[in-house]
Amino acid sequence: MLSEKGFSLIEVLISLTILSVSVIGISQFFNQANQISTGNNNKLVATNLARMTLERLQNDYGAYEMKAVPKTYEKSACTSSSCRDVYETLINNNTYETKITVKPQKGKESSINLFPVKVTIQYTSNQKVQRTSVEGYVKNVK
Repeated sequence: MLSEKGFSLIEVLISLTILSVSVIGISQFFNQANQISTGNNNKLVATNLARMTLERLQNDYGAYEMKAVPKTYEKSACTSSSCRDVYETLINNNTYETKITVKPQKGKESSINLFPVKVTIQYTSNQKVQRTSVEGYVKNVK
């Protein structure tokens, strides 16, 4: 006659197997959620950096060694080290590179002294090169 006071070895092994499969599945979910969260954080930083750069350009685009002519400005076009520093930013151990594209004026833009600008931020997230950009207008100071 068998005693029914405890669990058999088979029952314990089966329950441990089920528990292990569940824990592995849940840990994969948390790992993926962490990767998505990191990617979203990097995109948020890049978007805010692009907005901030556009705002700085609207106030004073001299720090970026820009002129009101259609052209692309980036770190390689700078002549001073202080200018190069504004085109490359290190935030949260991630490097964000800024590229500014001045577009040709159309219609009334030239009569009111505005030129269209696109600010693009490039960064690496999850081993992929990502880009985000904002567009706006900058007043030409003559």
